[in-house]
Amino acid sequence: MKHGWWRCFAVLFCFWVSPGFAQNGRAAIVAAGELPGAGYVSVQRTAEDIIDAQIGRWDTPYPYPETGEKAPGLQPTGFSIFYVDVDVNDGGTAAFSYVMQTYDAGVWDWYDILIQTPTGEVKLVDRLGKPGRQYGTYWTSPRVALSYPLDQWANQRVRFIFRVQQDGWGDQTQGQVIRFALTDCPVPSLTPITDPDAISFEQGNRIITNRLTPSTQAGLVCMQQRVSDLRGDFALSSAYRPVAYQTHLREVWDRWQLLRNNRNPQCATLKEQVRNEFVVNHELVPTIRPAAGNPNAPHARGIAFDATITGLPQAETVDTVANDCAMHRPYANDPPHYQPQ
Repeated sequence: MKHGWWRCFAVLFCFWVSPGFAQNGRAAIVAAGELPGAGYVSVQRTAEDIIDAQIGRWDTPYPYPETGEKAPGLQPTGFSIFYVDVDVNDGGTAAFSYVMQTYDAGVWDWYDILIQTPTGEVKLVDRLGKPGRQYGTYWTSPRVALSYPLDQWANQRVRFIFRVQQDGWGDQTQGQVIRFALTDCPVPSLTPITDPDAISFEQGNRIITNRLTPSTQAGLVCMQQRVSDLRGDFALSSAYRPVAYQTHLREVWDRWQLLRNNRNPQCATLKEQVRNEFVVNHELVPTIRPAAGNPNAPHARGIAFDATITGLPQAETVDTVANDCAMHRPYANDPPHYQPQ
């Protein structure tokens, strides 16, 4: 596809325009941007015709996550809407991932994804939102890979709509479109890692202790010294873990489930990339899906580390060592995990 350009009107309304209307060939993106209105949309496009977008306001942290108190002005009222216009031409598949994060309940804020076609509307995601009616506390959906074949609208134009409903209360909600692309492989590509800590993890530097809280750091040093005094062995396996890295692990696992039995030649390059990430780089277990990235998780907050302790004298246990250092093991199903008391 030929390179296009971004065209902007005022502050909030920008879209990307192709240099011409394609009359043949595979599907092509001809325009993408924000529909005019009171919403918030941020769009990034790469030279490879891949589009990322964030829909809904998330530029100022919600200040009252514990109480759900009103914060006027932090959230628009109504829909924020991002669209992508596609000339289907001879056919192709739209592939992308999506995720939603919110401080509000799904009865008030939600995320829709749909396709407007010459033959009617196709709902891909309908009112995705935080379960229940509780507001104020953070919630995020899983990152989901989605693809949809467009061949049935050959030589016609369709419009993808990504819209986030917000109620104006101030809790903040955002939907994301990740690596929207037109392809003959129905599996979206992996999301590039941009977080510096996650990049460090990806390069093999997977123990970060300087991002632990002071009390957790003190507990770690105390336990290391205590085990040393008892002539035992202390093996630290994990401390602070960036949310972006955990999200990457989940995405690699999920992609491999879609690709491992895929024999589409158009997916061969992506399949090899994901296989290498799954088997070689991360040594993931096929039967254990990694936890989703969660900023409220203990490792992401810097209040936990994982360690294996062996060689203690008979009178001591890992729990007495932890207790001496104001630490404990809160999860019976995760014995190497320690947090401050």
